[in-house]
Amino acid sequence: MKTYGIYLAYPPELDLRAEGLGRYLAEFLKEAKDCSDAKFVIACPSWMRKSLRHFFEAVGISPAAFEIIGPEDEPTLLKAYQFYRGYKPRTRCRSRIFQLLRFVKGQFKRCLARIEVLLVTTRSDLLLVSLALLALPFALMALPALALASSSSAVWTGLSGRLRRTHLFRRYSEGILNTSMKPEANSTIARLYSFMEDAEAKLLLEHINCRKDISAWYSPTCFWPHFNQIEAPRLSCVPDILLADSPVGFSCVGGDRFLQTYGSIEATIEGGDHFVTYSEHIKYRTLVERYRVSPESIEVVSHGANRLDGLITVSGFPDNEASTRAFCVSLFQGALCKAMGEQPASHFDSGDVKFIFYASQFRPNKNVITLLRAYEYLLKRRYFGHKLVLTGNPNSAPEIAQFIHDHNLQNDVLCLHRLSAQELAACYRLADLAANPSLSEGGCPFTLTEALSVGTPVVMARIAVTREVVTDAELQGLMLFDPYDWEDMAARMEWALQNRDELLGRQLKLYDRLAERSWRTVVHEYIAILNRISSRST
Repeated sequence: MKTYGIYLAYPPELDLRAEGLGRYLAEFLKEAKDCSDAKFVIACPSWMRKSLRHFFEAVGISPAAFEIIGPEDEPTLLKAYQFYRGYKPRTRCRSRIFQLLRFVKGQFKRCLARIEVLLVTTRSDLLLVSLALLALPFALMALPALALASSSSAVWTGLSGRLRRTHLFRRYSEGILNTSMKPEANSTIARLYSFMEDAEAKLLLEHINCRKDISAWYSPTCFWPHFNQIEAPRLSCVPDILLADSPVGFSCVGGDRFLQTYGSIEATIEGGDHFVTYSEHIKYRTLVERYRVSPESIEVVSHGANRLDGLITVSGFPDNEASTRAFCVSLFQGALCKAMGEQPASHFDSGDVKFIFYASQFRPNKNVITLLRAYEYLLKRRYFGHKLVLTGNPNSAPEIAQFIHDHNLQNDVLCLHRLSAQELAACYRLADLAANPSLSEGGCPFTLTEALSVGTPVVMARIAVTREVVTDAELQGLMLFDPYDWEDMAARMEWALQNRDELLGRQLKLYDRLAERSWRTVVHEYIAILNRISSRST
């Protein structure tokens, strides 16, 4: 039995569970752990060990299923940074001393209120003089304090006003604010991370290159040029190069960080020997035409079917269909509570809310704004009563949050990010329609098989990688739309909602064919490629 390595070098704090590549990796590893003809070892930087444990737990993989090699102790500066990011103000402990002070403060306020009432209602000159004499020492102490506070406030107001008007203050205060709010997009932070990444990669390579028992290495993405320094046969996966397809959009999101990432991708491809892609489109359009890679060095391994039905199907009841739906409603309600709080989520207690579902992060290539335009038209011009459920975080895409606010869609567009696998499956199951308007992907989007596996029809963008899988011209006309034309998108969605059963019936025939390709088949195809490139080097 040969041993192969999987190279991972994702940045700190990245949650693999929320990434498309993470879902791909989950399916791959679930099948790879049970292979009888190959064993896999995972190499990763120190900061990924914890996230890998959480990832394994979420997808149902035992931590003991794979050997993990690489540095164990995280860099000290990274620990400090993580402490800063994870810090949350803690509520003050309500100790007995604090409770006593609250009691004394309350009693003082009540006494003061009684004195004020007595002061304005008394008819006794003697009582009035006595109260004035009693208050005199406190007034004498308060006047200097008030004067000092007033003058200090005036001085500070003047100084701060002058400071704010200076170019130097504005420049550095804005820089500090931006860094504290979004440090990963700051050029200095990106440069420091690059230094730390280089040092960590050298340590990781020492662990890798001393393992002569590992016949070949596989990298599931092309972000990491250090992968090319491994002293063994290497297979790099090139899912897509979105930064080249949407350069302006990604530069607005990540600034200098994405420019560095694009440079890393190009360096990885230029220094690579063997490549694998998810589609013929990426093989020829990206690697052969753009980067002049020899077609003989590139293999194509398409996705397996992403089936979600096993996560939510309930059996053993008189009406399994109704029980499955009730279970999905419960999961959906839990997802709503996580994202919106219990009070807003209570409006959907009945579980009969109709909605369109798009599972994706908010990134420039995901085309969310165009989907929102199409949805708004259906809602306000065609009077469809459906909600639109998205899985991205609106805080990560201000332009999407702004569009929702400006078009008064806050009660119609629901953003349920950080869904578990079961919650994702429940959303697909309950949706009347799944949609995917993405402009660019490395392979046919998971949406197709994920939605159909739980009996929900889907409409998708007419892009090359999808047409490789949906080859029937008539079916393409029914379910694919121009992703740059919101009116065409709205028309496809409207037809699909009005003819749901017809579309689903046609698509299930396609799904039956796609479901024959399992992830076990995918893993064995990768093993065959790794066998081939490792045999050539001996």
